[in-house]
Parts: sequence; structure tokens; C-alpha cells
Amino acid sequence: MTPFFSIITVCYNSEKTIERTLKSILAQTDQDYEYIIIDGASTDGTLNLVKQYEPRFEGRMKIYSEPDDGIYYAMNKGIQKAMGRFIGMVNSDDYYEPKALQYMREAVTDQKYQILYGFQRVLRNEQEIEIEFINDCMIGESMISHPSCFISSDVYKDFGMYDTRYKSAADLDFLIRIKKQTNTQFVPVYKIITNFALGGMSASGKGMREAARIRCKYGVYSRLRCEYVILQSRLIDLVHRIKRH
Repeated sequence: MTPFFSIITVCYNSEKTIERTLKSILAQTDQDYEYIIIDGASTDGTLNLVKQYEPRFEGRMKIYSEPDDGIYYAMNKGIQKAMGRFIGMVNSDDYYEPKALQYMREAVTDQKYQILYGFQRVLRNEQEIEIEFINDCMIGESMISHPSCFISSDVYKDFGMYDTRYKSAADLDFLIRIKKQTNTQFVPVYKIITNFALGGMSASGKGMREAARIRCKYGVYSRLRCEYVILQSRLIDLVHRIKRH
């Protein structure tokens, strides 16, 4: 039977964090899902830990492990393997709220192309620092919570997946493109869906530069503003290097 949801976790050497992610999927009040693990050939204990949990998913977990070419390449691979009507991405250092899938199912409309999105709790050093929600009318200027999104498989099938030329902001590129160039319905869900741990490339100067270039491509930023943000990001990188030394 085809599952309603496909949940994808992309991971690499995530032994220290992925257990909480796994537990959050098992805790879902809506169990109509498949769970796809896309591992980039981890060299730590990630796969052993995932396989320990596999029996508890009662056939709903699928594990793939091989070298890949980055997070968006791995996400696309997971999407290609997904069978569900709606596809969600939960990173290996993040986790869902127990009613995440339930809230999403309750919000589904009869439109063919849909992106459901909700609130995101932001954590720093395991401490809640804010609850984040950006309305889709602000896509481009800001960014809705990609980890809280559940996207109908028809969106990916008919409009394409993530552009793997980007290494840290392909989700921004994808959401702006879908918003500006398709008739996809964006559906806000006013519930906390996911818990997001700060850090990673998207928070770095490199991530800022990539996002600025994407916003410039779609006309959200002028070229002058793009150049200003790129300069600012290089200063941020310089400060970080000085602090490390």
C-alpha cells in the first residue's frame, strides 16, 4: 500500500545526533509513512545505530548508503526513491514534533501541487532560542522553514528537484522558483512541526554568498545589494578565522 508520507533523512557521520531524529519519527501519532535514510557512506557508527532501530519501524524504513556529491544530491536521490504523496526532509541533527504528520495531513487541500509548511523551533546548544515562522508571501526576501515543509510529490515530478550546483542554498533556490514560476499552493500550518539545530554551511559566510546570488538571479536583490551582502559575508568569515587563531 502506498504511504501517505515519505520522510527522508540525509546523513553522514551523524552517530551523535541521529538517534533523536529516529525516535521522533517512531513517536509520530500518524504512522502512515515510509522512512528513507540516505547515508553518504558514513565512517562512524551511524549505520550501525540506524540498523539497530530498523526493526522498530516494522518494514517502513529503507536504508541506502553510498558516497554522494553533497546534501542536495542526496535529497534528490531520496525523492526519486520516495513513494509517498507528500515528502518531508528531516535532517540528522533535527527532529519532528510528535504530531507533525498529523498536523500536516489535517491541512492538506484538494490541489494537485501543494507545499505545506509550519513553525520551526530553533535550538542553540540544545536550548530553545526562538520559534520561527515566515509566511510564503515573503519567500525570496526571507525564507520559510524548509525543514518544516511537506511537498507533494507532483511538485517534484513536474517542476524538478534541487539544483545540485548549489552546495548550501538549493532549498532557497527551489522554493523561490516554485513560488515564482508555478501555480503551487503554499499552505501555512500554524503548529510547531520541527526542531532545528543552528549551525552548518547555510549559517556561514559561504552560505550567505550563495543565497545572495540566488536572490539576485530571481530579481529579489539588485546587483548592488548582492555585492554588498557578499562583501559582508567575507568580513564574517574573516572574523571567524581571527577568532579561531
